[in-house]
Amino acid sequence: MDTQRQIRFGELIRSIISDCLLKEDFYIDNFDPTSITVSFVRMSKDLKIANVYFMPLGGKNKNNILQNLNENKYIFQKFLSKAKIQSKFTPRLSFYLDDTFDEAEKIEKLLSNKNVIRDTKNE
Repeated sequence: MDTQRQIRFGELIRSIISDCLLKEDFYIDNFDPTSITVSFVRMSKDLKIANVYFMPLGGKNKNNILQNLNENKYIFQKFLSKAKIQSKFTPRLSFYLDDTFDEAEKIEKLLSNKNVIRDTKNE
């Protein structure tokens, strides 16, 4: 369970990274940073490591975008260091794909199965 401080700091990092995606110039082919949704940021207990979970709009080119973000995370590190966050350290970033949307869709398909609907009505 994350502490209130971790959650608050994670939300701050999430908003800063979202701003960075909109404002910074990425000189990468086939990369549109405006179509990336930063879902959430999970912070370590000491607030030195930030795991950033994202999903591209429409789920296209997931692995390519993941690779580009991890290769260019120094841009985000620099943007974070310039932001006025109230911390001794600039957190080290790692980017991960957010698969909660896929999992929710899979559960929705399972629940709409006619055998499952039949079983839930017979309760």
